[in-house]
Amino acid sequence: RQLTPDAASQPTAFDSGLTIPDFVACLSMGLRPVGLVQGFYCGQISGWSSYSTSAVTTYPCACYEQTVHNPGWLGRVDALDSAWTSAHQVALDRMLKEAADLGAHGVVGVTTEMGHPTNDKSCEVHLYGTAVVVDGAAAPQQPWTTQLAGHKLAKLIEIGFVPSAVAYTRCTAVLVEGCNMEYYGSGRCGTGYVIIPLKEAHELARSGAIDSVRRASGDASLYDVRLQVHESEGSGCTYITCSLLGSLVRRVRATLPIATPISTVSLAS
Repeated sequence: RQLTPDAASQPTAFDSGLTIPDFVACLSMGLRPVGLVQGFYCGQISGWSSYSTSAVTTYPCACYEQTVHNPGWLGRVDALDSAWTSAHQVALDRMLKEAADLGAHGVVGVTTEMGHPTNDKSCEVHLYGTAVVVDGAAAPQQPWTTQLAGHKLAKLIEIGFVPSAVAYTRCTAVLVEGCNMEYYGSGRCGTGYVIIPLKEAHELARSGAIDSVRRASGDASLYDVRLQVHESEGSGCTYITCSLLGSLVRRVRATLPIATPISTVSLAS
């Protein structure tokens, strides 16, 4: 009630996921919080081995045994990544519908939670944030979304950018062991030894996630990037998943020039 002088005439209560500093910063920018909105998805997906993979690199047998092993190879599990990105989009669309029903212009402080509620064949995605309204502005066709809130959002707007949408991509690399992977290294096992196939698997997962979001972002810039890498093993395979979350922003005006500093105190004398 102390934040708005006309609160007595508008007693409608609302909920918010913002901290007190972020809440005050939104009000100072002309963003009025109207409610907490969320989107949820929970479904069944197949296990790791149920998805087809596309090979990128092959590693022939390189050990010193007389028996020649089957070649190992490195590939991508595109179908699994597509299942997770689709689940994220469903949850995002449901959150956007809640925001639109409130007449919101955007959603700030978007938080994404993802996991397996039961086992690795289940998929759960939960998005939530605080819907905000710009009083006096026409309602957009679709509310914008951003992970940012508070002073980070204020600084972004100050330098000429506005939020567009939250972005999520992922890339899963699978390393199938044909021969002992340690034979594909930079030397004998010891200090500084690098297992080249494992190194290339990590590079493939990271570059795949980054390239995917770059293709989808168009002329927008990616801000507040959060990169997570998860590694697991099973059935003679190593799976490395790189997930990327970020906020797409677009420039609406040129950056204001930095003022020339003026000396106010001289220490020369």
